[in-house]
Amino acid sequence: MMDLVDEKILQCLMLDGRASMRRIAEVVGVSEQTATRRYRAMREAGVLRVLVSEAAAAASRRLWLLRLRCRPAAVPRLGTVLAARDDVSWVALHSGGAELMCTTSLPADAACGTGVLPQISHTAEVLSFTTHLVLHSYSGGPAEWSGFDEPLGDAAKRHLLQGHTPRRRMVTHSPVPPEDRDLLEALRGDGRATVSALSRTLNWPQSRVRGRLQALLDSGAVSVDVDVMLEAFGYRTSATLFLQVSPDRIAAVCETLSTHPQTSWVAAVTGSANIVAAVTCRDSNDLFTYVTERLGGVPGVMHVEIVPLLSRVKQAATRVVGGRLVQ
Repeated sequence: MMDLVDEKILQCLMLDGRASMRRIAEVVGVSEQTATRRYRAMREAGVLRVLVSEAAAAASRRLWLLRLRCRPAAVPRLGTVLAARDDVSWVALHSGGAELMCTTSLPADAACGTGVLPQISHTAEVLSFTTHLVLHSYSGGPAEWSGFDEPLGDAAKRHLLQGHTPRRRMVTHSPVPPEDRDLLEALRGDGRATVSALSRTLNWPQSRVRGRLQALLDSGAVSVDVDVMLEAFGYRTSATLFLQVSPDRIAAVCETLSTHPQTSWVAAVTGSANIVAAVTCRDSNDLFTYVTERLGGVPGVMHVEIVPLLSRVKQAATRVVGGRLVQ
């Protein structure tokens, strides 16, 4: 189990995954050496991983959420198959192991029979499925999961972000320029790779690495994320919530839910439920309190389906094996 120092380091990384270890140490109140050692220990233990990835919301691609109801004995194998695909970014077992959920992207003009669904839906192990097109999602800044027992204060956040306040992720259609593709590839293994390390890997001057990376971050062409096993910090109960909301309240409810500390992803989707939210709490009692008190008080919510998460097979871009994040 991680302690409060580890938890504060994680909070810093979730705010700015490439913040200097010196600034992180100042916010946490430990030496830079201690902060560095703690971070490396968590990374090597498979507890967290900092990622830099292309963030451009390409107009030519669409994100889908798939729900696959399966024979329980087949779920582990199907989950492994899904997690191995590059076009699948998140896989989890739900409903006591009788259901798989995943997100996948498809070209907007994809021909019938392409993508992941036709590859597995015809198998006898898949009993039924539903698909939800993601119309709009909320992430970054105030929309990040932040349900810590002792969250960082506003002053600490401003110090970490050098006077700025956390902000939502920009929606951009600007792709990574071809000349920066090598830089993005070099960051895939370690999103916190230093400028000097990247300079050696790419044989670029440090000034070029620093300038091009900052330009990519400023433009929103790439984003910095943290894949984390929150169970290691004591937050062991997760669920996916499917909400039916009055159409004129969809945007307002999404905005409200995205600011709740317990939510890590909120999206407006197609289907019988028009909003989906991923929630993580310390235990089932906390989940009950969240649904009945916090969510239950949001105007416009007419119905909620709570689908408990059993285990994760793949996070945003990292497979989960034996409760550890692995590349």
